[in-house]
Amino acid sequence: MAPLITSPSLTLHPVPLASSSFAPFGSVITSPLPATITKVPYPPPSSSTTTNQNTALKYPNITPLTSAYRLSPSGTSASPRMTLFACFPRQLRASSNSSTTNILDVPILERHPYTTQTFLPLTPPSGNQSKYIVIVAPTLPPPIPMPGLTPYFPQAQQAPGLPDLQNMKAFVAEPGMGVTYGVGVWHAPMVVVGRERIDFVVSQWMSGREEEDCQEVVLDREEKGRGVEVVFGGLAEGIRAKL
Repeated sequence: MAPLITSPSLTLHPVPLASSSFAPFGSVITSPLPATITKVPYPPPSSSTTTNQNTALKYPNITPLTSAYRLSPSGTSASPRMTLFACFPRQLRASSNSSTTNILDVPILERHPYTTQTFLPLTPPSGNQSKYIVIVAPTLPPPIPMPGLTPYFPQAQQAPGLPDLQNMKAFVAEPGMGVTYGVGVWHAPMVVVGRERIDFVVSQWMSGREEEDCQEVVLDREEKGRGVEVVFGGLAEGIRAKL
């Protein structure tokens, strides 16, 4: 059973997902080419090479696929896995003084302490206006140092720590964006808002040991408190209008 941690009353207002603001938690995957480019440019961009008889550009190492399972308590070896997550829209609620359903409660956070995890949305059917929300939290200082860990992301240095709820962030991803959570980064299970589901190809390492592949904490709101809530307004007006 996932442990309970006391959650403060905290309101998050999602901002657009961007590489710079998301960097402490992982990486954002986007195409480096504008949609208006329909032919292979020459010369090719410096970060790419031409391939497939000069009909394609190859961009290597767009995001890390990292395993730190050698540091797990069991030492069990892991292998890379690719799965498909069909994520359906979440139920939003209204505030106590409004009839507009624009609030998402965040009751749980999870992390994958020894692997990165990448979400790549499949191209949705025409007319699908749903978006996905990325909710993350820094990690509090660990009780035990991990000097042997050399991760891609600083978060992994703090894998033993609990989530820092006071500094949680929420981001709205635009169509065509993927995201990689760094090793050990606390995050909410994937959130989709709108009317239609979004399907994701998910890649990560797994050993098959549940307690090492995924760890969860339940956010137990304080008495008479609101807990952690994400409020969609302004930026997400278009999403709310379609609910």
